[in-house]
Amino acid sequence: MATMDVKEIVKQAAQQEEKAHKFYTDALKFVKDAAARVWIKELADEELKHKDMLQKFDASKIKQFKPAKIHDLHITEYLVDKDVHEIKDFQDVLIVAMKKEQKSYNFYVGMAKSADSADIKKLCKVLAQEELKHKHKLELYYDDIVFKED
Repeated sequence: MATMDVKEIVKQAAQQEEKAHKFYTDALKFVKDAAARVWIKELADEELKHKDMLQKFDASKIKQFKPAKIHDLHITEYLVDKDVHEIKDFQDVLIVAMKKEQKSYNFYVGMAKSADSADIKKLCKVLAQEELKHKHKLELYYDDIVFKED
């Protein structure tokens, strides 16, 4: 971890946000429901906002950040991994998205644990919580559509 600095982590995080935006944009072709399409588009837009925020990131203000506490529903842990190429419908989109957010969260948590610098630890914790927020939002939506009562 000593070889990575804050700027490198921010650059890498911005690239991940761009990939997430592309995933959500590409996933729209599998979403038929109009309300779900709007929701997926909002997630894609949110990823672009995060990328923009990261590209304008001022490392001198890192001490001001406070990682938010997010409740993890752990739904993702009970779902079977799917590859992007296996997506057939909206439920598959949600599963792949939740798994991607979980992997990003785990990545930043791992980086925070191995960081030498307090600033890098804090930055990674903030980035991890952002990923957990996305995962939480997806899990709530998944819970609503998959387990809703008819």
